[in-house]
Amino acid sequence: MKYSQFNSIVPFNNQYALFNSFEKKVIMLEPELKELLEAGKRDGIDELSEIHPEFYDYLKEEYFLVDENVNEVQKVKEISKKIDNNPNMFFLIVNPTMNCNFKCWYCYETHIKKSRLEETVLDSVNKFITKTVSQKSIKSFILSFFGGEPLLYFNRNVTPMIDHLVEECKKYDTEFNIAFTTNGYLLNDEFINYFVDRNLEAGLQITFDGYGEEHDKVRFVNKTRGSYNEIVSNIKNLLKHDNFFVRARINYTHENIHNCFKIVDEFSYLSEEEKKKKLLFDFHRVWQDDEPDGTNIVADENAEKMKTKGFNTKVMYSINNVQDPCYADKRNSATINYNGDLYKCTARDFLPKNRVGYLTQDGDLVWENNHLERRMEAKFKNKPCLQCRLLPLCNGGCSQHAVEHIELGDEYCIYNGDDHEKDKVVLSKIEEIVNALA
Repeated sequence: MKYSQFNSIVPFNNQYALFNSFEKKVIMLEPELKELLEAGKRDGIDELSEIHPEFYDYLKEEYFLVDENVNEVQKVKEISKKIDNNPNMFFLIVNPTMNCNFKCWYCYETHIKKSRLEETVLDSVNKFITKTVSQKSIKSFILSFFGGEPLLYFNRNVTPMIDHLVEECKKYDTEFNIAFTTNGYLLNDEFINYFVDRNLEAGLQITFDGYGEEHDKVRFVNKTRGSYNEIVSNIKNLLKHDNFFVRARINYTHENIHNCFKIVDEFSYLSEEEKKKKLLFDFHRVWQDDEPDGTNIVADENAEKMKTKGFNTKVMYSINNVQDPCYADKRNSATINYNGDLYKCTARDFLPKNRVGYLTQDGDLVWENNHLERRMEAKFKNKPCLQCRLLPLCNGGCSQHAVEHIELGDEYCIYNGDDHEKDKVVLSKIEEIVNALA
């Protein structure tokens, strides 16, 4: 037997926790058992069977110890390949425009004022939808609107596409989901009534940049008018209906994080069931604000305060990149820009030089320079990842990271090889398991 590559031992609640990132299992260890296990790692794990056979057998049964001939990395590769090549779903993201009604300082996108989906591109997207949902292998189709601000041309560009999707999915008995990534400022009764009147559901990711005035410093209409109160009011109007789920993304920095927990007080009127069913607060640190300080710890504290008030939260450390990968990692995914340019990743600027293909008039996706296959083969090329205890959770981030580092010809770690940062990932997973059992 051998000690699993994917084991971690971390302090947890005055004990030690042994966690396996492949099995996603955890056991609590008294100090004596921790010392025995670490001695076994050092001197030969089979010696543990003689010293403490019951403990040894339990570790085998729960796969903290595995057979010598088991290739653990290969098992991760096989799972990843199966998920990324799932033929039963398609995830389509459409940018109806690259224009936006805000100019957030950290936004990586180039806003184009007069950009909007032309009729010819809309027609081509609808042709693609029909071709895709009519395939027997496709059981589910996800249509997500990004941008830019996708609600700027809601009636002109968005509703005709949704109407077409609904009609085609009914025709071919295909499930569908509709989603928006929006700043939330333009949400109105017209938007709500469109979904309610048709008995349709939608998920919305809406961003906060802090609580109250902190948010308004980043996201404002003009020098004297912010957007926080309007966005909160719009979310409240959404939550009056069972048609909508809101993921409130909190983009935090060292300056705005301290009072973010107060945002949930805006929604304290919700029932306990509604808090769990309709809302999720998702913390993401602004990527330009990456100093190695205590900001992430404060974010964790904010999330805990929100949990005590009955709300669901998620923090940036909670990753599951192999079994729940980014949409762009999947073969059956694409992002179509307002002009028909094709992309995979939405976390890079939608410049012509970054496009990886295009949508034809007939509704076909053309990937240039064999991009799709190169991306699908990009994972598991990074040596530090293949040797890491977090491989089943992290795998070096997403395929975009992998592609870019292959092009640079370098090795990398998204945690910079910092075991303390890796332990935070482990602790977040342990807390998820413990909370689920509570």
